[in-house]
Amino acid sequence: MGKPVLNQVGSEMIVYVAEISGRGIAAFDADNDIEAQAQLANRGLLRDLIVLQNEGRALWDGVAEIRVRMATPEETEIWQTSRAAVQSSEDSDDEGRHVFLVPVIDPSHDKFDDDPHDDDDRDGD
Repeated sequence: MGKPVLNQVGSEMIVYVAEISGRGIAAFDADNDIEAQAQLANRGLLRDLIVLQNEGRALWDGVAEIRVRMATPEETEIWQTSRAAVQSSEDSDDEGRHVFLVPVIDPSHDKFDDDPHDDDDRDGD
């Protein structure tokens, strides 16, 4: 199933997926199945699953079972590509971060982004 990948220190990590209602939602790495299952208790991940939306709906309703499984080769590739982009743009320890496998929006950001032209208050007259 999932193919182990090497982390920054050269040890193998396995890419797992949080699956909701039969759909892979977020990918993350872990040393083993037990650690992967423990990732589901990550408050940041749970918050994101409830707040972030895909196609106008929350990723998780707070009730449906979240299943953990090994990532498919395609999901592993998405995870690796995204992680490489994050690591090249940031110089921080981002252990425990997850990569969404579906397009997401954060509706809480929209509240502060009412008008994209707000910074252009000059009339020119």
